[in-house]
Amino acid sequence: MFRTASVTELRDNLAETIDSLDKDNAVMVVRHSKPAAYLVSPEFFESLVEQIEDLIDLRDMQAAIEDYRQGKAVDGEETLRGLGL
Repeated sequence: MFRTASVTELRDNLAETIDSLDKDNAVMVVRHSKPAAYLVSPEFFESLVEQIEDLIDLRDMQAAIEDYRQGKAVDGEETLRGLGL
């Protein structure tokens, strides 16, 4: 899934490296044999962001369910009023 390229390789072949990216891979840029950065396609990045947002929504939903089970639920109309709706 990841391939590596040194900073020097990336500098010398940036256009080719970008052209080689597809939706499912990334390039780990290494400096002094340590990861320095990742270069990813827009599709890969957007997919990661979407997955993170979904996980946050799931976590929030689980917390709301737990609050409900503990009797800490907030009335829906009260919530809408608080939002100015």
